[in-house]
Amino acid sequence: MLNGAVSVQPTELPLLQSDARAWRRLAYGAAAILAVAGAFTAWCDTPMIWDGAYQFAFSLIEQKPYFYLTRFHSYVLWLPMVWLSHVTSNLTVLKMAYGLPFTLAPAFSVLLSWYVVRKRAPRLILWAIFGAAAAPLPGQIFIINDSIFQQHMFWPVFLGLLVTLEWNQMAVLALLVVFQFSHQIGLVLLSGGAIAAGLLALRGSASVKQQWTKSILVFVLAGIALWKILHFPDSYAEGQFTWKAAHDAWLWGVRGYPLRGLEFMWAAGICLLVHRVIRVQKWEEQRRALPALAGLLVLAAAITWIIWASSSHRWTTAANYRRWVVPLSIPFYLLAFLDAWARRPARVEPNPAVRWISLVGYGVAGTFAVVITIQSVIWMSMTRRLMKTVEAYPEAVVPWSAISWTNDTALFHWGTASYVFVLEGKTPRHLVLDPYPQDSDRQLATLANGDIPLASFTPVSPDPGPAGWFDFRPLLHRARPGR
Repeated sequence: MLNGAVSVQPTELPLLQSDARAWRRLAYGAAAILAVAGAFTAWCDTPMIWDGAYQFAFSLIEQKPYFYLTRFHSYVLWLPMVWLSHVTSNLTVLKMAYGLPFTLAPAFSVLLSWYVVRKRAPRLILWAIFGAAAAPLPGQIFIINDSIFQQHMFWPVFLGLLVTLEWNQMAVLALLVVFQFSHQIGLVLLSGGAIAAGLLALRGSASVKQQWTKSILVFVLAGIALWKILHFPDSYAEGQFTWKAAHDAWLWGVRGYPLRGLEFMWAAGICLLVHRVIRVQKWEEQRRALPALAGLLVLAAAITWIIWASSSHRWTTAANYRRWVVPLSIPFYLLAFLDAWARRPARVEPNPAVRWISLVGYGVAGTFAVVITIQSVIWMSMTRRLMKTVEAYPEAVVPWSAISWTNDTALFHWGTASYVFVLEGKTPRHLVLDPYPQDSDRQLATLANGDIPLASFTPVSPDPGPAGWFDFRPLLHRARPGR
């Protein structure tokens, strides 16, 4: 056995100690890049985008985490934020507690994936980096979205279905797989994972008995997910499950820059897989060039997405990407599966090749960090301009025409009214009317009835809640003088 190799099953081949260190550095390095980007994103208030501020304010007012129908993940993730609101009124602290569980999800996904594959197949960490940093990136700006978060939580589970697991790893993944029952996409993800595990069992991979057990167990979990969908229907998801909705989401969330960048990333992944499995001697020279080509493709994706991210008008409808995040991630799942299926030892490569492969992984994580940072800085700049305009407005009720410059940006949304409440603190002073007349009319009607429209469809009491959130009485008095 090679020096530094770990004890593995016959089909899980040993790895040189130097190669193991390289994969470990890549795993921790990529996770660190994603974590720093996630912390900065939370600090920029990016989790407040679109529905974010509404769900944050709702959680504080009701003193229980917001969750929609049976999508329970947000309840679990935001319990600490609600508990914190009992001991501090610092909105910065509370907003960080609200956003970090989502902004750190990509880093968490990579770290847990490494925990799963580090002993048996450390090379698979490369696909977890692609899956966490590239696949969801065009829609990642919708920070609190459930389907994107669920995708991050599934990568460690999927990789665990491709390798032999120890009992402690199984216990961790058993906890993680619970998140797949939150959103309907869990049925698709679990079914695909079960099929992958079953195919590897047929292939005769290491620990065939465990592979069959995992495949059967995950098929059962997929059946439970289907039962949940049928017995606890999601009216919103059902309304979106149409060809027209899918087509519109493709036009506004995928087509153009998002898809072009993904195509470059898919091509980079293919290059790395071919580099690993090809064994034809006459193609050796071309094979050795593949990591460099993959690096150039990742660079092309980065440039494409940076151009896209640099204008708030280009990604104003990026929230639509979430409806396609699973289909567009399938190529990365397939590459990871084919890597496990190939079952060939990694060659002892010259140092330049090893460096290129690592650089590709760092490049994917770096692309994520740069793109989400640019978008977050733009978001922060827009919100500062928004508040400067709102605070200068002489009346308590601010018509949308006063902030018409927000049209065709992420601020053109019903959640902007809630975000202004959050930015003004525990005693909000202004109500921003929604951009659409029918919604703004409902807001005014709610105000006339003596309530505050957290959104046009959510009236709340002006009195402070159980923990003092929020006190809308001064706003109500200003908006309804003499009453």
